[in-house]
Amino acid sequence: MVEVDASMSRALAVAAGGGGDAVTAAVIAAAMPDLGLSAILTYSWDRLMIDPTPGPRSVADFDGLISLSGSVTEVPATASLRTGGRSTIPRLAQHLSLPLLLMDASAGAPGLASQICGAAEVFGADSIVVIDVGGDILGEGHEASLRSPLADSLALAAAVMTKLPVRVLVAGIGLDGELTEDELHGCLDRLGGRVVKQLIPSDVLAYEGIWEWHPSEANALLAAAAGGWRGQAETQRDALVRITDGSAAVYEVPTADLYKSSLASRLSHAPTLAEVEQLLRRDRGYSDIDIERRRLRTRPPTRRPAEGAMDVIDRYAGDASARGIDALTIRRVAELVHATDFEATDALRISLMRERSSHFCPPLYLTRPTAGID
Repeated sequence: MVEVDASMSRALAVAAGGGGDAVTAAVIAAAMPDLGLSAILTYSWDRLMIDPTPGPRSVADFDGLISLSGSVTEVPATASLRTGGRSTIPRLAQHLSLPLLLMDASAGAPGLASQICGAAEVFGADSIVVIDVGGDILGEGHEASLRSPLADSLALAAAVMTKLPVRVLVAGIGLDGELTEDELHGCLDRLGGRVVKQLIPSDVLAYEGIWEWHPSEANALLAAAAGGWRGQAETQRDALVRITDGSAAVYEVPTADLYKSSLASRLSHAPTLAEVEQLLRRDRGYSDIDIERRRLRTRPPTRRPAEGAMDVIDRYAGDASARGIDALTIRRVAELVHATDFEATDALRISLMRERSSHFCPPLYLTRPTAGID
């Protein structure tokens, strides 16, 4: 059992989007100590290049979890998936100072709410801080560019259902390449969002090594923004994001108004993940997990970077630079040469580090060695 100091006000961080958001939750915990964050709840929902199983993983998918109380489970560094693939959460547990707890979405928002309440009891927390990077949690659900609302909306729904006080923090506006900057700032204006923190280099320094292996783009780009990098980056599937001074801002958004206007309110009472998907299909025509199922069927075969991969990357980087693009994400580079499973991506990173070290600046691959660096 975790020992807590009853004299301190404590909160739980809910990493709304999964693993990458858990890193940002740890950054925010250190940068904003008044929040009193004592543990991070996160999904295990990795990119298909890491875990070729669509959707978030459940407790039943893991070996080695630590049961703290009831449905509350901690993810240690030694945990692993039983059914093939990898989860990035155990490896994150080695690098983050706060305990990582697994959010199991199989019982929908009510099940998640029960887990959060159990974790609050274990850690002596009296409030919840929901943390999203990119801003898709702000969407109302009708936006054409909104691709992946399930995780964020379900996390918000569950947090509100606990009846504990909930704060919502959104960082890295627009860095997930989904809602446009105009849409996001329109949402922030409508909801009364306000900047509560500007992340700076010292806030992210302790975690910079994570981006040498972790596939999250939005959270890695937030770290780059906080570290001072500025410019235009191309991410997976040709999306472009601008990294500006505003990219490192952390906004607080009124919870009640956000809940009412977002998909979260429509997902609150779905008792299973399958029913959450059905609601999304009714509202949007498909669920996030449907997209992953389709990608799994159609993605090209993976391979280790071939001898000609560097030539492909060099040509593309040169063309991108001519188009005004300052960097590609490492994930975008992997996509270009079809290095889209864990072993192939890892081999590519090693090759880039050895053969293109002046361009290799995780999470970025600079189109020219000094791009975005003052």
